[in-house]
Amino acid sequence: MTDSPDLSQEPPGPRSEADILADPRLREWLASYQPLFHELFLRNYATLLQQLHTHGKQYEKDLEYLLHQHEEPAAEHLWLIQHQKLFDLECQWRAGLVTVPGAQLTSNFEDWHDHIRACPVLTPISPEELALFDAFLAQLTDPDELSDSHLSSDFWLHRRYRSLRTRAQDPDEADDLTEWTQFWDLHRGTGYLRSLPDVRGDLEFHYEKASRKPAKATPAPAPPDPRPQVPTYGPEYNQLVRELLRRYEPARLLRQFEARQQLTAYDAAEDSLTLPLALERLQNAGPGLVPIQAHADWRQAIIQAANRHYLDQLRAALPQVYEAYRQRETLGIAHPTPDDDAPHSPHPDEFFNEQKKRILKGRRQLGEPENLDF
Repeated sequence: MTDSPDLSQEPPGPRSEADILADPRLREWLASYQPLFHELFLRNYATLLQQLHTHGKQYEKDLEYLLHQHEEPAAEHLWLIQHQKLFDLECQWRAGLVTVPGAQLTSNFEDWHDHIRACPVLTPISPEELALFDAFLAQLTDPDELSDSHLSSDFWLHRRYRSLRTRAQDPDEADDLTEWTQFWDLHRGTGYLRSLPDVRGDLEFHYEKASRKPAKATPAPAPPDPRPQVPTYGPEYNQLVRELLRRYEPARLLRQFEARQQLTAYDAAEDSLTLPLALERLQNAGPGLVPIQAHADWRQAIIQAANRHYLDQLRAALPQVYEAYRQRETLGIAHPTPDDDAPHSPHPDEFFNEQKKRILKGRRQLGEPENLDF
């Protein structure tokens, strides 16, 4: 029996059903089976060949994704370590405790955060730092706490403009520190860095404020209108719509509006967005079992199980991701930037160049030398 096909030239398309049914080699293979389902098997085989011809490459791509689906997010989250180290360095530099090569303005740190994979002032990630990040993932319960944005933007914004804080007046949340920063500070003893004075930032703010042109004189305001603004959303809007529907529209429209509102209440549940993502993660979990703890709300049980599985898979991918990172560091190869994680500014000095213009203008308007020596 000859069962080795000629692979020197791949056929342009799948074999037809007629060809499959007439192939003596296949008939010979099936001779050891009872004949009742020979025809059905061969027709199914022909259909399978058609499917493989049409979707075969996609099957391979999908499997490759499922087998390595957590490596890419693990590689991205690995950079949280470098963001945190740069945040620590920025706190010290702003307070005047250290000098940082290449740091002239706080916007240098903005640029380095934005291009963290090429930041020139940080040491490579150490095994000890990786172990701490792994411990952070182990105790984490919500993947949403893995913020990919740099860790200091909200912190410094709130330090300068305390009136912009929108969170509840909770001392633990006053400076908008991320879960990762709080975990890092607790285990590294770096919490004191967050209370250091922002000497450099205050100076820059002084010059940037001076760079702004005086506001033009404005005409006297019109007398205030005592009428309230018409609501455009929320309970007051709904109540106004009900009143208008009741007065001016057919009765069925009010009934239908109330039905719409009740449907919206179903969709507005807290888990309406997280549950589909949790189900998708569990569907992509593969043949292994994912434990689900008992919970009074089945939806929360699924969400918690999916979150734990996702975080565990990130941890499992860390060693391989870190080894690839370490090899690139050793060989001096640039770290890749995912297509969907492009830096906010294409130029590595984007923030610095803009802030430099404002600072120099402010110093000029104050009669000071137009340089950054302050």
